[in-house]
Amino acid sequence: MQKIPVTRDGKRGSELLVIDAGDVVKINRIREREVIIHTKDEQFYLDFSFDSLEEWLFEDGFRLLDNTNIVNMNHVQSYDSKKGTVYLTSDYRPHAKTASAARIHKEHIENAVQLIKTGDYSSTEHNPELHEELFAKIISATSDYHLLRSYATIRAVNERKRAEEKIVHMAYHDLLTNLPNRLMFDNKLKAQFEESQRNGSMMAIVFFDLDRFKVINDTLGHHVGDQLLQLLARKLQVYVAEKDIVARFGGDEFIILLTNLTHIDEASQFAAGIPDLFKEPFVIEGHELFVTASIGISMYPHDGQEAETLLKNADIAMYRSKEKGGNAYHYYKPDMNKRSMQRLNLEIHLRKALKRGEFDVYYQPLVDLSNGAVFGMESLVRWRHPEWGLVSPAEFIPLAEETGLIVPIGNWVLKQSCLQNKAWLQMGYSPLIVSVNISAIQFHQQNFVQIVTEALEESGLAPDQLCLEITENIAMNNLPYITETMQRLRALGVRISIDDFGTGYSSLSYLKRFRVHTLKIDQSFIRDITSDEDNAAIVTALIAMSHRLKIKSLAEGVETKEQLDFLITQGCDEIQGYVFSKPMPAPDFELLIKENKHLYVN
Repeated sequence: MQKIPVTRDGKRGSELLVIDAGDVVKINRIREREVIIHTKDEQFYLDFSFDSLEEWLFEDGFRLLDNTNIVNMNHVQSYDSKKGTVYLTSDYRPHAKTASAARIHKEHIENAVQLIKTGDYSSTEHNPELHEELFAKIISATSDYHLLRSYATIRAVNERKRAEEKIVHMAYHDLLTNLPNRLMFDNKLKAQFEESQRNGSMMAIVFFDLDRFKVINDTLGHHVGDQLLQLLARKLQVYVAEKDIVARFGGDEFIILLTNLTHIDEASQFAAGIPDLFKEPFVIEGHELFVTASIGISMYPHDGQEAETLLKNADIAMYRSKEKGGNAYHYYKPDMNKRSMQRLNLEIHLRKALKRGEFDVYYQPLVDLSNGAVFGMESLVRWRHPEWGLVSPAEFIPLAEETGLIVPIGNWVLKQSCLQNKAWLQMGYSPLIVSVNISAIQFHQQNFVQIVTEALEESGLAPDQLCLEITENIAMNNLPYITETMQRLRALGVRISIDDFGTGYSSLSYLKRFRVHTLKIDQSFIRDITSDEDNAAIVTALIAMSHRLKIKSLAEGVETKEQLDFLITQGCDEIQGYVFSKPMPAPDFELLIKENKHLYVN
């Protein structure tokens, strides 16, 4: 609110008084630099340019009526268009303050009111397009300098207010998704803490991160990833209740505050609904993109009494979901803190392991069931830490995928496998097919085919002695890219197998399109084929389907003679598993092929 310096008599040297602009109802011009300031009950004098008054006092509600009158719109009680009278206090009272009818331009008042309402964001009549049309129309029909100046002032102040509102919006919202940002989320969380402490209500922080989002960015470009985030943001805004808030935390991470909960299960019910947002693929530039999310939940007051603690614990719980393979939610538990520190320590050592030569490639034999002979081997990376010994792949592989370290590790395994297979061939052993697992991130490298080509050229291995294993979920995402890459790999001459078949999206219709060489039946189906009728039926159907498509069927994780007999009876082509041999270092595998070890097949 502006302060206006006035005198009671308008004479030089008189005592200056300061009044609030809010107390002023109207201003009249007397001479060039002499104006009368009216409050409800008094009047004062001001030595100031009348032409500059409206712009100075615009934010406080003052508007020009004509070249000698300015009124404070906050005090306008009514406008009598017939009489041309603006009532500035109570209507029609004997001593009501009014703007003189003789000085009022009726059309100007109406124009000014329309411009103000259509340009004001808080008005129910706010309409930027109509505002622009009105302004152009009014300016073209007005010749009075003072009125033109007033219209220009209205426009300038509205533009400034709009710019200020935009700046404030940008400060509290994410530029890409237009969701609240972390600053706004933190403010809401702080306010909710105070309310929850007063009324004893519970609240939850739901932290979630898209699984393998990096693959989309690396393959299709960040512009496609950005569009996916925008589409997801719209779905989240619809899904989250008005009383709650969803914010973009950064990258592909989102955070949701659930307030006034009465039971802890309300948070899990909410989290369980998030995967439903991903049931249908996101269609962007002709690509059907399937995504999942890892979700973590922390509860107030159970999991923290401070905002940062709740955020940290929700983040820890989210990473627990990632460690479990993603597409899941977990509540925070205190023992996760220890797990989080272990994970951080593991990541630090993992980043150094490749440079320090701590990785080995183990080989598990692949057996042809038609004769029991070893025809190839699957390469499996092992990490031998100098202090910890062998680190379980279940520990470091998910972490490598999450951090992107799987790319250099996977490329190293590919190269080593080709070199080793060629070395055995040069030693006089029968040609073998080495099968190498390819992660989603690795497969989606823009130069992946070139990397495979260089591995073959450097080792001298024939392309048909290399088989690349990809999971069916890789095959289902970004089909145009996958199809093109598969075609280039087949043109190169390498073999392709689909790994873990039956555990992801239904992809039967794509097997023929990709023209893969081998379908690997996941060990989760093999484990109970002798005791579970459903699993037995699934495995039987997959083997039969493979035969019809002229694709080799390979059963993973075969451990017992009973499982082996079942697979042979059903006509499975190939197997791998402990029933014949566990994975082994290169020297042990070399001894196995040197001895020409066979699987006994009835």
